[in-house]
Amino acid sequence: MDELKKKILQDITGDEDIRLTPDQEEVLANFLTFYNSQEDRSGFLLTGSAGTGKTFMINIFTRFLQKMGFKVILLAPTGRAAKVISKRTHRAAYTIHHHIYSVSEGFYGDISFQRKPNKEKTKTAYIVDEASMVGDQTDGSTRRGLLMDLLDFVFDEDPYRKLILVGDPVQLPPIGHDTSPALNPEFLRFEGLLSVFHSELTEVKRQLVDSEVLENAVLIRDAFLEENQEGLELIQGRDVSSLENGWEGLESYMGYFEEGNPDRVVFITYSNFRAMKVNMAIRQNLLYEDAEQIISTSDLLMVVKNNYAWGDPKTLPFIANGEMCTVREVFHDTYEEKYGLKWIDAELEFQDTQQNAIRITCKIVLDLLQSKLPQLDKSMLSQVSHERNQEYLQLSKTQAAEMRRSDPYINALQVKYGYAITGHKSQGGQWENVIIGFEPDYGQNPKAYLRWTYTVFTRAEERVFVLDCPFVPS
Repeated sequence: MDELKKKILQDITGDEDIRLTPDQEEVLANFLTFYNSQEDRSGFLLTGSAGTGKTFMINIFTRFLQKMGFKVILLAPTGRAAKVISKRTHRAAYTIHHHIYSVSEGFYGDISFQRKPNKEKTKTAYIVDEASMVGDQTDGSTRRGLLMDLLDFVFDEDPYRKLILVGDPVQLPPIGHDTSPALNPEFLRFEGLLSVFHSELTEVKRQLVDSEVLENAVLIRDAFLEENQEGLELIQGRDVSSLENGWEGLESYMGYFEEGNPDRVVFITYSNFRAMKVNMAIRQNLLYEDAEQIISTSDLLMVVKNNYAWGDPKTLPFIANGEMCTVREVFHDTYEEKYGLKWIDAELEFQDTQQNAIRITCKIVLDLLQSKLPQLDKSMLSQVSHERNQEYLQLSKTQAAEMRRSDPYINALQVKYGYAITGHKSQGGQWENVIIGFEPDYGQNPKAYLRWTYTVFTRAEERVFVLDCPFVPS
């Protein structure tokens, strides 16, 4: 087996000197067993914390499978996560929703998803990164949860396709879950009916040990796993610093902010309420007089609900929850208050997975920008759909359906300011610099707070600044 592994590595990397850690060698051996398995509905589960080399192994799996004649499709739960893995692997990546669902609209403008038939050949492999974010609950837009629909899609009409799930079990689970079902071997076996081959990476790659961000992430991870939050003390230095007060947090953000580069810096908070407050303070410092406007040119926005009406069919087929964009122009003469909400048209600039700029002009809802609510209440959206449908009563069913599909109010983007976001909204993303605002929720559920801390710490590529952190010695 050692000679076979060495030959495989040389063939797929072209590097005779490449060295795997002991647990990476074990992962490769288990992966080869999985590959040679003839079992129906077989899946390979790779778990590991930050810095253990999950992306490195994804590249090895991909090259090996391609060499064996497989088509490899890379998926992620969100648009931001797809962009991150695409950047790291230099391969196209897609959201799970975009790849496995077709979208249909109900009479009142409500969106539902129908699982597509899978027409790919047997020699197709699906690699799902950030699988910790994939839940099994339904939100009413699908008959089953996302995880079950993914499994059904992959093995639709062909049980011999390959599925690889990759994720970090210490990351925050999907909302409504205590643990991530997509990273639970027993759940996958008994509920997902998979033959599961599971490997875990535990050893941090040597070339990353010098990172204080990663060093602290390992400390937080271990405290979480050992349920020893009282003994946790973060290490400060070049890459990790403690801020004295909120003003220092604002100054740090201002120092790193770069218009048009949403991956440069982010301020992460525990609650939507504090995110709203921080966003207002940052806008005041960035935009000065323009901050009086509820939305201004150069504002950084975050989409908070999937939208299938806008975008580019090839490069941005839909605008995903969590996507960041920059306001390039605001058409102030379109501002109106209607159906109990505030509306305006704007030109927004997004980036595709290859970091190319895509500009879209659309109508947006303004009410969430200065609200602590994460999304508009469904009753508000139903009221808008009802009012708009009244406009089309005199049309034929076909004409009315066409008008609803393109209706700017029904399809308006829901957005919040994107300077400060919550920990859950940050999942799947990576920023060069991360400022973390802790809140006094630590005593209520310390283990959950440690998991949140680990998740937001691992969003940083270079530096972390912590504010009011309970794990920094006073």
